[in-house]
Amino acid sequence: MTDPELIDGILQRDRNAFQYLVSHYQKQVIKTAFYFLGNMEDAEDLSQEIFLDIIHSMKSFKQSSSLSTWIYRITVNKSLNQLKKQQRKGIAVRLESFFRVQTDNSKSHDAEPYVTAADYEEKEKRELLHSAINRLPENQRIAFVLNKFDDQSYKQISEIMNIGLPAVESLIHRAKINLQKHLIPQFSEYQKT
Repeated sequence: MTDPELIDGILQRDRNAFQYLVSHYQKQVIKTAFYFLGNMEDAEDLSQEIFLDIIHSMKSFKQSSSLSTWIYRITVNKSLNQLKKQQRKGIAVRLESFFRVQTDNSKSHDAEPYVTAADYEEKEKRELLHSAINRLPENQRIAFVLNKFDDQSYKQISEIMNIGLPAVESLIHRAKINLQKHLIPQFSEYQKT
């Protein structure tokens, strides 16, 4: 199905067009959302909202860029909005737990799952990387994630972000420098003694 056929099908509420849209773009949407949110369940949930948003806003698609670029823009924007909501919610939960007095009866004694040291180290490295990426300025984070995790070319990123190629190159370069500043101190083998 070509992009114009898909767009027409969605505008006409054709079930086959909806199915094609989801089957064709679902992996890309979830993957992009995951790299912003850091949680597969959240990414999958958000992908449903993204597809609904795509379907409802299809009539406003001006076709000045490719359909996939437009879908990436929506995915990035919705992911960033979701991330901001999660951060606000996280602050509220931390404040609530700070002010709440926990009694001995309310403590949970959940059993910890069995993990190896290597699993723990790998998880810790992923969390450090995700945390460092989230501390990047928004445009650097978007460009870096689209390039390194979604394998988008600089040209595709410039279309998605609606900026020039030199700006994309600069954003990714600065993102790498900022990530190095955040990550190198975390690993003792690189620290100066």
